[in-house]
Amino acid sequence: MPGDTLGEVAGLLEETLRVHRSVKQVVLCTTEGVVVAAVSREGEVDSRILATVSAALVWGGSTALGHIKESRPTHIIQTTSIERILTVVQPHYQLVVVLSKADDAGLNLDQFVPMFQSLATRMELVMGSTRAFGKQTILGSLVEHIPEITQAILLTIEGLPLGSVGFNDEIEVAGLLSSLFANGLTYSDGSHTISVDTSEMRLLIIRVDEKRLLAAVCGGPNPEELAQRVQQVLDGSV
Repeated sequence: MPGDTLGEVAGLLEETLRVHRSVKQVVLCTTEGVVVAAVSREGEVDSRILATVSAALVWGGSTALGHIKESRPTHIIQTTSIERILTVVQPHYQLVVVLSKADDAGLNLDQFVPMFQSLATRMELVMGSTRAFGKQTILGSLVEHIPEITQAILLTIEGLPLGSVGFNDEIEVAGLLSSLFANGLTYSDGSHTISVDTSEMRLLIIRVDEKRLLAAVCGGPNPEELAQRVQQVLDGSV
């Protein structure tokens, strides 16, 4: 990411920290759960965990609302015994704000949500103005570079879908794929890929990072070649 853009984002994140004394950590991440930048006070949670959970919650919330009414969530609030975690949803990025209950002094979070949303929108605009850090997602890049791939899904290792193409039953598919990969982890926690082959296709499951998996259905006359190209897209060599 260019230095000027990084500086603007960092400044906006610091501004978010100053909204209220109860704000102890702020993470800007992509819709697929990749951390772009983060700031925190003491005792922060792993930013990657926050980003992955945020992406899964937004996907799940969007799916749930889709069954009720065709709309997307504008923000999600998760409450625990000691914290409140606000996820502000933007078109390409999400802002995750962790607030300590011990320091909120009866804070009415709903009154502060517009302020956080304004900051999140400004971050989205800054990021969108930088071509070097485009809005391309893993799935978007995959189908762009390998149009033969018509079914693919990004999910957490625990089995929560983060996005998909070509599937209508993402929750069931994600759960099955996570279970399949978990069986491989029983043998070795260093497992990187698992492929399930038939005479007509290869189901490829790849560990993207410590929290996420990508699964792609490679068919056609040469599924092995497609599987290799999927790996190349993930490696950034395409």
